[in-house]
Amino acid sequence: MDLLKNIDNKEIFVEVLHLAVDYLIGNITEKQTLRLSHKYGFQNPYDFLLATRTLSAFYMNYNLDIKRDDSTLFPYLSPEMNRLVPMVLAARQPEVATHKLDCAKGTMLFMESFSWDTRLILGDSSFGENVHQVTTLNLNCRQNKTKRIIFFEMNKEKLNSLISLLEKILEK
Repeated sequence: MDLLKNIDNKEIFVEVLHLAVDYLIGNITEKQTLRLSHKYGFQNPYDFLLATRTLSAFYMNYNLDIKRDDSTLFPYLSPEMNRLVPMVLAARQPEVATHKLDCAKGTMLFMESFSWDTRLILGDSSFGENVHQVTTLNLNCRQNKTKRIIFFEMNKEKLNSLISLLEKILEK
């Protein structure tokens, strides 16, 4: 991946970043990427393919909503070139987001419904006066055509932290 540090022309670097996005979303194949390597000054086409795959994987996992110092994304690149990496992703965000959604459809669980139950535990085998409240949350999910029920129990503190987390997510 440090092969990219040899690119000192911004326009060529931006073209390589766009090519990585095209590779990610499937607009170009490996064979086309190998043929384009000499256009961007790479001697070994497989090194260029490796760099393109690495950038594509980075774009697949990168989230623009998280605030971070863009000058440290790739430590071997100059700060000026590092700033170009998220800029290209921001420009191609709709295409990348659509691709991410298509990839996640096969593996993502979709929640159809949920139910909850609260119980008061008046003691247990270790201590007779161990009184506490337990909430059980049942999530009825679907993954493709398979139905799954996910359930978990939590105490009042964990329930409050879950509620506050959901409220923060809804605010965004």
